[in-house]
Amino acid sequence: MTAYTPDHGCPKCGGQSGYSFTMTESHDMGGGWGELASSGDNGDQRYSLVSCEDCGHKFHLRTLRALGAIPGDEAACVPHY
Repeated sequence: MTAYTPDHGCPKCGGQSGYSFTMTESHDMGGGWGELASSGDNGDQRYSLVSCEDCGHKFHLRTLRALGAIPGDEAACVPHY
């Protein structure tokens, strides 16, 4: 078997339509009394399962990143179900 590369498409079905997932990010908010709140990114991001647009199969984002199907650092992925 040959090694996976992104041009193979979906690791399950080989589909080429792409993928989708939801990323939720939280921000710390604060401000002075009587003033508008301002935000600061606290770095907390959570990810849903990644769905293939062709076959609907669901993958963990960290698995696809480790495989090389989606760029990024798989160690930074915190699942959110």
